[in-house]
Amino acid sequence: MTIKNAIEVINIAKSFQHITALDEISFTVQPGEIFGFLGPSGSGKTTTIKILTGQLLPSSGNAYVLGHSVQAYDEHR
Repeated sequence: MTIKNAIEVINIAKSFQHITALDEISFTVQPGEIFGFLGPSGSGKTTTIKILTGQLLPSSGNAYVLGHSVQAYDEHR
């Protein structure tokens, strides 16, 4: 099986009560590509990484790491 994207983020949003941490972000990372998160404090970098690693679930949207949905991580807890 060939993986087209190492990471694929599709319209991810995350809210904490009345605070929007991520507002429908989308991006892809190709296999072998070097990708970094840059931005000011409070811009959603850590929230995005926590979603990609299964520590948080998105409020909406989905993300895939090596072809697997990050929402499936929650099913294995």
